[in-house]
Amino acid sequence: MNLRDRYWEITVGTRQIASATTTPGKRPLSAAFEVSKSLGREPNRASLKIANLSRSTRESLEQLEEPEIQIRAGYQEQGLQDTIFVGDTQDIYSAREGPDIWTMFESEDGGSSYRSARLAMTFEPGALVRTVIQTIAGAMGVGIGNTAAVASSATLENGSAVFARGLAIEGPAWRSLDTVCRSASLRWSVQNGVLQLRQQNAPAEISATLLSPSTGLVGSPARGTRDPRTGEVSVTAQALIIPGFFPGSVVVLDSTTVQGSWMVHTVRYTGSTTANDWYAELTLKEYDAA
Repeated sequence: MNLRDRYWEITVGTRQIASATTTPGKRPLSAAFEVSKSLGREPNRASLKIANLSRSTRESLEQLEEPEIQIRAGYQEQGLQDTIFVGDTQDIYSAREGPDIWTMFESEDGGSSYRSARLAMTFEPGALVRTVIQTIAGAMGVGIGNTAAVASSATLENGSAVFARGLAIEGPAWRSLDTVCRSASLRWSVQNGVLQLRQQNAPAEISATLLSPSTGLVGSPARGTRDPRTGEVSVTAQALIIPGFFPGSVVVLDSTTVQGSWMVHTVRYTGSTTANDWYAELTLKEYDAA
């Protein structure tokens, strides 16, 4: 893959900061980030720092209260940039490192929203499983994502599409969603500020990203040993930052060591405009393709 010019763009609240942004007579903007995403219910996280923002910009950003932050990264080539993180920023501060002043951002993907959401309600006997899931999802404080589509065919382990005896829920909305989803063999996570539901041991969508030496694969993927508890085989791989990597997506590996379709369980993005880092480190696992 012949890629040259890196692309990055940060949006904090309504303020956009792009890689092309320069000010005559000022040091050029620099950025470094680390984004960790997984299929777990714990929030995805991002650490970002930007050097040489103007004093007025730094001060205005530091006064914001938990602004939404979006990180886009990739390459200037058309179609090779992706939104790798959307979340709420808990902490913004600036510090001098050598000749530069860096502004730091620590963010979570919807964490503060769904941790604070609580529910206390009762569903009558015969309540549809899909209705219960959609109701709880709507109370989570994040986007509903693919909830309606996945929940539309949800059934309990006994094959029933209803809670015959009704259901009472009280407490954190995320805990209720976890309980109900597991009873319907579903799993959930929050990705870029919206809910992602999927069938147990299945990807969130069937479209796939081809990953080979000519499409962004770096080095050789490494196959791990089979987990004696789950029976799963995992693969680790490193790639350039290109679109298509998110927990729950499918990657088709085409390398000399590992081939086939795998589901992304974790992805860790690292990028620095002043160093070589511009990579996605992937943990991939087998999944039920039926």
